[in-house]
Amino acid sequence: MKFRKVTAMAILAAMVTASLAGCGNSAEPKSDANEKSTSTEQSAEQVTLTVWGDTDNQAILEAPFKEINEAFEKIHPNIKIDYQWSGTFDNINIATQSDSLPDMFWVQGNKSTKMEELAKNGYILNLDKYNIDSSRYPQSAIDYATVDGSVYCNYPAFFDYAVIYYNAEMFKEHEVKVPETFSEFEAALKTFADNGIAPISGAGSGEFDRYWPIQMMAPVFCQETLKAIKNHEEPDYAPMEQMFDKYREYCEKQYFGKDFEATDTTGAQLAFTNGKAAMIIDGTWSNAIYRDLSFEVGAFAIPDEDGKRYGQSGESNVMTYAVSAKTAYPDQAVEYLKFLSSPEAEQIMEDHQGGIPLVKDIEPKDDLIRQFADVDEIGLNIYHVLSGVSDDSAKPQDIFLGVVVPKLMMSEMDGKQAAESIKEEISKSSLK
Repeated sequence: MKFRKVTAMAILAAMVTASLAGCGNSAEPKSDANEKSTSTEQSAEQVTLTVWGDTDNQAILEAPFKEINEAFEKIHPNIKIDYQWSGTFDNINIATQSDSLPDMFWVQGNKSTKMEELAKNGYILNLDKYNIDSSRYPQSAIDYATVDGSVYCNYPAFFDYAVIYYNAEMFKEHEVKVPETFSEFEAALKTFADNGIAPISGAGSGEFDRYWPIQMMAPVFCQETLKAIKNHEEPDYAPMEQMFDKYREYCEKQYFGKDFEATDTTGAQLAFTNGKAAMIIDGTWSNAIYRDLSFEVGAFAIPDEDGKRYGQSGESNVMTYAVSAKTAYPDQAVEYLKFLSSPEAEQIMEDHQGGIPLVKDIEPKDDLIRQFADVDEIGLNIYHVLSGVSDDSAKPQDIFLGVVVPKLMMSEMDGKQAAESIKEEISKSSLK
């Protein structure tokens, strides 16, 4: 695989109370979860660990986690996993404030600032003393799990990025080949538009929905700009301006569909799977949706003009969990984290969901996964880069998602104005 080269509160209180009622660490919490317990004491007792999974992805994760949890309980008969799909951002925030976090809950590592905030405020357990094996993982996976040099979650075994899924039969019918350069990609867009077919089934109604095309194009246009921002150097914003202008152009030409602004993710996915669009930009995490359709589906990453294909950095959070600092059973909770980081559990997830493996001993589910791995370079993720220079005084990622992208979509801002907005916000940050 080429990839081996790269190694790369809005919820009603009553509802929240009901959701939190099952959290309880099955015993009165210890005053300090880092306090040592003897192995004999903890290994002998029958315990139940409450785990909160990712609510939004229950549909694709429920089956693999059922099998994973059954396998874990078979190895550890004294530990029962009470796995609940309660891990919404709102629930986690409320549980943090009300001191009612479950024993474990899913986290996004360094993909956002949330885990860092939880770690620095003492809400999650420092895992350093448990020496979770990191030998199978690349440095990017270790960095994902680390805050200020200490480990706070298990390591991710998979990699996700936004990709273009395409209707291979529609491509063949209109004599369009998988593009090898950016010019060929644009020619493909024009061909489908000229034939009355939506080139890309887009979703523009939500912040992240409308953002995906920019995530894909950012490393193609402005990888060096993003590197400079990440490294706290003086960036050239001209390539970013060009990328923003290109996004606005595609919106104006209705390359993302005539009702782009009003369409949500489900609507875009239905349009593509019903054969009403040639392509769709979606995450590799959604690949199960595009299996076993009535037509053949392929996938590709957008190439630059020299033919280099870029993924975007983004370790997958489908299996990464943190332990509450006040769990009554830290040792048992860590055993669960260690199992999640085992080849056995990771292969179960791969066999069910299919993801791009970050480690070499996971067998890819099928050829579509191998196509995902056909990239020449793992480009930077623009949202992650902007989040990395965010502080209390500046939130460039929020300006980007909440102001820049929607205004570009509605032709209320051009590329230069968009880049200037980002530049101005970064200038306020102490981390610039």
